[in-house]
Amino acid sequence: MKFSMDFDDTNFIALVNAAKYKSFVDEDWNLDMLLQHFSNEMKSGNILVFQMTEEGIEHSWRVDVNFKSELKEQKCYRKSEGYIKVTENQLYVVDYGCLTMAAQFATEKVPNDNCSKYKINIENGIYKVDIIQFYNADKDEYVGTNKIDILFNFTKLPYFEQIVNKVIWCTF
Repeated sequence: MKFSMDFDDTNFIALVNAAKYKSFVDEDWNLDMLLQHFSNEMKSGNILVFQMTEEGIEHSWRVDVNFKSELKEQKCYRKSEGYIKVTENQLYVVDYGCLTMAAQFATEKVPNDNCSKYKINIENGIYKVDIIQFYNADKDEYVGTNKIDILFNFTKLPYFEQIVNKVIWCTF
């Protein structure tokens, strides 16, 4: 499955279980509060959040989604892994604008209208997600391939492992 996230505020993007993610933080949240909220929700398996650029560059991310039990080693800009729980047979890829509006207003939900089209249909369960980023937006360069910008590979597992305690690749 491939799609392109339209050019928007993509400094941070996330994989989110919209049915479980508690999006509201505070009407007057600040970045530290938001990052702590993301961390808490990641520990619960409701979301995985990634800082995609250190320079705040907005980009239309070309995303590939795979369900392979093993990935062959490949050159890339950077990679990580995390775990997420799926409860409604779907996940969404959302951008920073969607996350922050829902963090500030209790009436806003994730995904918003813009991000609702970035839906991943997936069986309920627990998944290890390999995240492989090929495009470095800060330097406008690709490592490994220029056909996609980021790959999410899902492997279904019988257990949840909380291995991430902060936003992935976060420099704050």
